[in-house]
Amino acid sequence: MLYAIRNPEGRIVGLTETAETGAEAVDMKDREVLDFLSINDSSFSPEEFLERSDAGTIRIIEDIVEILIAKNIILFTDFPQASQKKLLSRKLARNFMRPETEGTQDSERSTPEQSRILIEDDESFL
Repeated sequence: MLYAIRNPEGRIVGLTETAETGAEAVDMKDREVLDFLSINDSSFSPEEFLERSDAGTIRIIEDIVEILIAKNIILFTDFPQASQKKLLSRKLARNFMRPETEGTQDSERSTPEQSRILIEDDESFL
């Protein structure tokens, strides 16, 4: 269930998944909800939105994993080997995409030929 929080003029100013004092139950497809979310396309589909946002969400999760590892909250070796390979491959690919000015010297940067850890998305690993 989704709940809308409205200002004195009646415009939605917040959405929450939990009932709060003054919040009213609304439908995700309600025009006011879509306007609040800046989704002004009448053909909006939550499924398509989630599918398009998956790549960005995956990067956020990867960043969270890196932070947890850096803080020794989790150990990289706690992950199954297939997950370790996938995380390393994606980290390496993301490093290749970073501009040279982010602190890595040219001599420190690996070339794709030197880095054989990149793997295709192979579901058989999982």
